Amino acid sequence: MTETNTRNTQVKTLIKQLYNSTDDTRLQKPLLKAYQRLEAGTDVSDLAAHAASAVNYIRNINELSFSPQQETWWRELRDLGSATILHHDPKDNLLDLDEK
Repeated sequence: MTETNTRNTQVKTLIKQLYNSTDDTRLQKPLLKAYQRLEAGTDVSDLAAHAASAVNYIRNINELSFSPQQETWWRELRDLGSATILHHDPKDNLLDLDEK
């Protein structure tokens, strides 16, 4: 249970940091929704992967640039996500632009 609480806290912190680091509402919307779902008790591993995927999808289609710190937070959020979702990501939204 402690490991789950620690992971939940880590994911919430990363989501808050990403949310507060941008004024772009296209990025803030999925992050806010993810945070609210975590508060409601959604599985933290699945949610971390889906939130990272949504943010990266928006970043890619709108050709947005992340600061080095935002990139670090995004990677950490992605890496806390479920490996199952990471390996079954048909649109490659969980890959960094350099990894595609």
